[in-house]
Amino acid sequence: MNTTKSLLLPLVFFLSSLFSFAQNGTTAIRLEDYGVVFNSLTHDNSAALQKAIDTAADLGCTIYIGPGYLNYNQTLNIKAGVTLVGSGRGTNPNTTPYNGTILWYTGNEAAVAITGSNVSVSNLTVYNKTALATDGIVLQSNNNLVESCTLSNVLIYGFVNGTALHFDAKNHSGVTYCSFYDIRIRHAKIGIEITPDSTSFINSNSFYHGVISGGGFDYCLKVEGGNNNIFYGTVMEPYTSTYGHIQINKGQIIGDHIRIEAIKLPKTLPVIYLGKKTADCQINGMYSGGLITNEGQNNSIDLMH
Repeated sequence: MNTTKSLLLPLVFFLSSLFSFAQNGTTAIRLEDYGVVFNSLTHDNSAALQKAIDTAADLGCTIYIGPGYLNYNQTLNIKAGVTLVGSGRGTNPNTTPYNGTILWYTGNEAAVAITGSNVSVSNLTVYNKTALATDGIVLQSNNNLVESCTLSNVLIYGFVNGTALHFDAKNHSGVTYCSFYDIRIRHAKIGIEITPDSTSFINSNSFYHGVISGGGFDYCLKVEGGNNNIFYGTVMEPYTSTYGHIQINKGQIIGDHIRIEAIKLPKTLPVIYLGKKTADCQINGMYSGGLITNEGQNNSIDLMH
């Protein structure tokens, strides 16, 4: 018995040390080994970050990112199988983040492009320092399939000239079976946007909780196609928006127990607009009142105020 214990204890210690080793960011992918510099406003980490991500894709490794901000100005292309785990979103969701893990983007395109399946991003902030970017995080399929991706505990902040979370599919492609948990969108032109072209699909993606808040919004949610994209308990909290909080021009969404604040929206603007090419949209929950325009085949709109 004592002999067994003497053999097991070193093994347990080794395994626990290995777990701690990975959790503390010293896994096979260590960003500093690729020339990444934390907490510098002048150092551009674009090439170093992309090289680390490409290596993680080749090896199937997780990248653990410690606290601090990472300045970069080129789109990070997250390929299939990559997992990014940060050290949190910081202490205050309502102000510019200065702690936790921050991907501090200073470019004018997309901060992060997810272009492959089975990608996971969690526990970090994507921040648009210059407010010039077209997108925060875009799930981008172009003649390929992007599926089974997961985002959780992510703050997307300051994309006031673009879309915070964008689904884009073109050239016979698709984005599907992706899951989003507690995504916080703060200050953007468009909170969530879904844009498949006529040859592609964006279907069966699920959003659990999550909040869209702050100012500068044209829309909280804008949809140009797709179906069975489901929002469970999502909160859309801006007091006003330029064109209305939810605009579905084509396709279908399902909103279950959502909450919409639009108390300063002009009475002439629809809080929710469902266009002629929509069908089978289902929306229930609570809202602050206002105009709902339903030009499509949608019979299940049940909002209390």
